[in-house]
Amino acid sequence: MKLLCLLFFILFLKISAQTEVKGVIWSENEQPVSRANVILTDSQDNIITFVFSNKDGSFLLNTDRFGNFNLQISAMGYISKKFPISIIKKGESKDFKTINLETDKIKEIKEVVISRTSTIKIKKDTIEYSAKNFSNGTEQNVEDLLKKLPGITVLSDGKIKFGNKEVSRVMIENDDLFERGYQTLTQNMPSKPLDKVQVLKNYSKNKLLKNIEDSESIALNLTLKEDAKGKWFGNVILASTSYKEDMRQGKLNVMNFTKRRKAYLLFNANNLGLNEMNGVEYLINPSSENDVENVGTNINTLYTINLHQKNVQFNDKRTNFNNDRLASFNYIYNFKTDWKLKLVTIFNETENRNYINSYYKFNFDGLDFINNEDKTWKQNNRNIVGKLELSKDFKNNSNIQFYNKISSLNENNNNIFLFNEQINNQIGKNELFANENRLTFTKKIDSSKALVAVARYIFQNRPYDFTDENDVFSHILNNPEAQKVNQMIESKMNFGGLKFSYLKKYAEENSLELQLGNEFRKDYLNSNLEVFNLNNEVVNFNRSGFINNTDYLQNTAFGQIKYGKKSKKWSYGFTVLNQMIHSDLNQNKQDGFYISPSANIGYQNRKIGNFNLNAGRKFSTVSINDVYTNYIYQGNRNFKQNNIGFAVLPDYNLGFSYNVGEQMSQYLNFNINFLRSEDYLSNNMIVNPNYTFNQTILVKNNSNFSSNLELRKYLKFIKSRLSILGSYMLSDYENSVNNQPLIKTKFTNFKTGFEMKSGWTKFINYELGYEWAFNTISSEVNSNDYLDQKGFANLYFIIGAQFRIESYVKYYKFGNTDQKTTQFWDIKANYTSKKYNMSVFVQGNNLLNSNSIQRYSISNISESLYTQRLIPRHIVLGINKNF
Repeated sequence: MKLLCLLFFILFLKISAQTEVKGVIWSENEQPVSRANVILTDSQDNIITFVFSNKDGSFLLNTDRFGNFNLQISAMGYISKKFPISIIKKGESKDFKTINLETDKIKEIKEVVISRTSTIKIKKDTIEYSAKNFSNGTEQNVEDLLKKLPGITVLSDGKIKFGNKEVSRVMIENDDLFERGYQTLTQNMPSKPLDKVQVLKNYSKNKLLKNIEDSESIALNLTLKEDAKGKWFGNVILASTSYKEDMRQGKLNVMNFTKRRKAYLLFNANNLGLNEMNGVEYLINPSSENDVENVGTNINTLYTINLHQKNVQFNDKRTNFNNDRLASFNYIYNFKTDWKLKLVTIFNETENRNYINSYYKFNFDGLDFINNEDKTWKQNNRNIVGKLELSKDFKNNSNIQFYNKISSLNENNNNIFLFNEQINNQIGKNELFANENRLTFTKKIDSSKALVAVARYIFQNRPYDFTDENDVFSHILNNPEAQKVNQMIESKMNFGGLKFSYLKKYAEENSLELQLGNEFRKDYLNSNLEVFNLNNEVVNFNRSGFINNTDYLQNTAFGQIKYGKKSKKWSYGFTVLNQMIHSDLNQNKQDGFYISPSANIGYQNRKIGNFNLNAGRKFSTVSINDVYTNYIYQGNRNFKQNNIGFAVLPDYNLGFSYNVGEQMSQYLNFNINFLRSEDYLSNNMIVNPNYTFNQTILVKNNSNFSSNLELRKYLKFIKSRLSILGSYMLSDYENSVNNQPLIKTKFTNFKTGFEMKSGWTKFINYELGYEWAFNTISSEVNSNDYLDQKGFANLYFIIGAQFRIESYVKYYKFGNTDQKTTQFWDIKANYTSKKYNMSVFVQGNNLLNSNSIQRYSISNISESLYTQRLIPRHIVLGINKNF
């Protein structure tokens, strides 16, 4: 923590040494011009940084570069101005004082209109990028173009961030086809038809709530060139390895966008290890958006056991032995009568196999043993999802929206395990049927007030049926005849919610929100377990401890008030949530009233930085998976039981954040968060060399502390952006083993590292980084520590406008044992033919042919080493044809 504070102090001093460029922008009639676009460019018109003017017309931007520059000032309805700037030393201030803009008068001469275009336009809450000014012809899709836009970052999973905020939606011509699964669009749509990319700040998806709702959401809107509207376009990708590896991919994207109609059709099949579900997974789970148009924020898909283990260490393509097929159709039609129809359908079949070898060492209170397991996980899934949405805008400033979503999951598992060289087969099946409905009505009373009413109903049914062929019960029952276990689970959930919201904007930066509502949820969980011998004959025993029949009802009536106020530099806000919670767990009824307050205060100053302080207290309740009283077999020789009954879990949190500087030149971001749980769920593990019983218990006082630091600095002499990254996490908790007294444990994780990224788009670009993660666990029974390391180095060669080579190198080393390090090298060569509107590529994956990767982990009573098989080296030849 001392290192973080010292680094924070040093970096603050460095940022303070930047050159300031400031001034005030006025109109001809001596009125301040707000939201004017202020751009600093170099002598080749490359953008260095930009800001927009405040309400009083003032602006302030910072840079650490030296040399000759241009300051461009532009605003809607005014003639742009350009000023030369010469910067020769650090820390100086360039004050333009008052800049007067003349009113723009467009002249028409012989039917020729004189107009101007700008690379970036800023107007009120919208930042608009001209696509052609950031494109060099090497982009394969929209995502490639977005990576080149200043201020926009694309994460490894396809999620997009603008500044420090995640983008919630990506729309096309103001219509949202994909909602939170926009990766399907950005990773597949060709970028050539794009005209503009608009960043919409303070976005409200309901247009009647614009400028009334206190929203901080960010959305992107893609506008098309005129010659692309109303035409079918898309691309097809065909790729394959040699016959020996027998790996291939086929993808077809077809789309057509007009003002009234938008259609997108996707077909995809591959066994190259590619996970193509990133853009559609949001449809499988219920939406948990916490806004005025939604009720029920903590509703997830029913989940009792997990019969499949996937990789969570790094990119799926390394370990995803797959065979997937996906078809998706998204459609929007805007009727002339102000009705809108939206249809989404998905059909998906996946096959996933993972191969994991694990070494587990247990040592506690005289019990010392080692287990070796070799596991082959195989899962086949079939998902079918259909969503229909209807909305209607009325002339009296009101609208209504209804959607229905039906989803079906069919999952089959066929796992083969070796436990200490003893065969253990697992065959399992689970299904899910879900039906979700929501009706929303919005009434805009006037320009500052609105009413919103929402009703929602969800039904889910998820049965499980699986069989394990192992001797776990021969040890539990001391009966060698017990060699097979069959577990059947039936789980159902009904949820109904109703909420009314009143929104009031007292002034442009002063808002009030009142909510009243009720949420009702009823869960039913039934489990039954039987044991058989090798002849499939039932082995009789007292099964009462392995049968569950649980009814769990919870009704929450709530009222909430939210208030926020912003001034020129200060912002304040508070929220008070009142809940009356009634629970009924197998006829055991409880009632309680709970108040959850939270507050925040912020200060913004372009020179010294932005501060934000928040604090709050909240109450959460346990779920159906925390209240069944007898054991459920989880598979893999593990059993789970709960001994807590209904419980309300209180906690409180405190957070502080600070940032200063400009994202594209020099930027510092620092935050601290503290969470204290007065009651939390822990476990008592009853451990045996052949099985484990996990009992959920309620424990007092758990705390978590975390902090993060990020510094971005543009280094002129190498034309690169350097990012220094650091984080610290401390968690303390208590658990029990074999019914012994609680063990107090502390876990710390300290990460430090850096990333560098080139800042030019000529012949060569690069990205590189390295991270060290120091992990320490200490308890009353033992202590341990280990170091994880990972790094990457990527090179991008642009040879003319047609040929591009990309090289990716990654390095991993996990743990403190003598395990091997793992390196990956992938390379891709891409040739683009503008004449035929296509590209041909050759891609080599895992060229170093790393066959496995190891991961080390520790707890206060054990240590584990996992070895996972990797997809071997293969060469892919493919073609990408745009049409």
